[in-house]
Amino acid sequence: MSIFRHPGLAEPHTKEEWRRYRDNRPPERPTMPPYQVYLKLSQDDRDDLNEDRDIYHSALAIIDTEQVKRLHYLIKRRMKANAERPAGARAGLVFDGPPTVGKSTLVKLFAARHENRLRRKYPEKFREGYEANGMLIDYTPVVYLSIPARATPKDLSVLLADYLGMVQRGRGTQTDITNHVLSVLADVGTELVIIDDVHFLDLSAKEGRVVNDHLKYIANKTAATFVYTGVDLKKSGLFLEGQAASRATQTSGRYTHHAVRKFGCTTDKDKLEWAQTVKALEDTLVLYRHKPGQLVKLSQYLYDRTDGSICALTDLLRESAIEAVMSEEEAVTRKLMDRVEISEYAQATYRNVVRQRRRTTPVRTKPAAS
Repeated sequence: MSIFRHPGLAEPHTKEEWRRYRDNRPPERPTMPPYQVYLKLSQDDRDDLNEDRDIYHSALAIIDTEQVKRLHYLIKRRMKANAERPAGARAGLVFDGPPTVGKSTLVKLFAARHENRLRRKYPEKFREGYEANGMLIDYTPVVYLSIPARATPKDLSVLLADYLGMVQRGRGTQTDITNHVLSVLADVGTELVIIDDVHFLDLSAKEGRVVNDHLKYIANKTAATFVYTGVDLKKSGLFLEGQAASRATQTSGRYTHHAVRKFGCTTDKDKLEWAQTVKALEDTLVLYRHKPGQLVKLSQYLYDRTDGSICALTDLLRESAIEAVMSEEEAVTRKLMDRVEISEYAQATYRNVVRQRRRTTPVRTKPAAS
């Protein structure tokens, strides 16, 4: 199981922000002097080392779980299949699942790795002054767009134009801006377009369906692979279009739906993968008193606390590691984690688990005195 660290930046909205996201590297693991030496450091030196550890723990790690590996494989295969496909709409992918399972992270992670592979293979394309077809272009193989609530078709075209760094002249019409965007996408060599947060499209309303149609139009006119992510998309109407009796048309005919799930906890395979993920995260901790394997032994507790959500797990361990440094306990224990509250959803789920266990745990009675 390999580890890839997530760039610690806000969501990218422009190609420049995407490149900072792509190029950002997490802080290096701090060098830890022996504990007795650490205790003798001046307060300032100790504070500096602790701050380095806090920054390092804040970055934490992204784990290449089996699900991440499988979905990355599917994106790569789909892009290869689309690479020299005849003109027309390419087949795309839809990643659908509940919140906090890491959908956005896994597609951005793939995109960053993909673009870095391209930089290694075609470094000349990424240099300033790259020329193609007689034009100077800013090679942009990846486009990432997060859909805002209540977006209109024109909003989406403007967001794409802003991402690409296009200069908008006056108040262009939706058609003018869209055509310009399509032209630039072709010129700059875009081959992967990620449309995140598709659940913000209200496909039960006319406005949402119009925006969805606009997205399909852009995808149809672009020689790129489109990847959608969102919550409960199978039920959202994304795959149901048109007014005919049989409404499953373009999206369902061209996009493959893949569920992104939380970790399971029922089979031995589920439990092993969860424990491996916990261990991979535990191995990144830089604490003086933390014993290796401490967290693996608490795998069931960690599952109960996070409901199998990778985002909740990393949130819990990230803040617990920082608490271990700040409190000078120097170990992530169950007692310490009980003090750390994460998302309200995770906290409520854990309270329900505890209540359920109390109901089902038999009450032990003392034997009668003889």
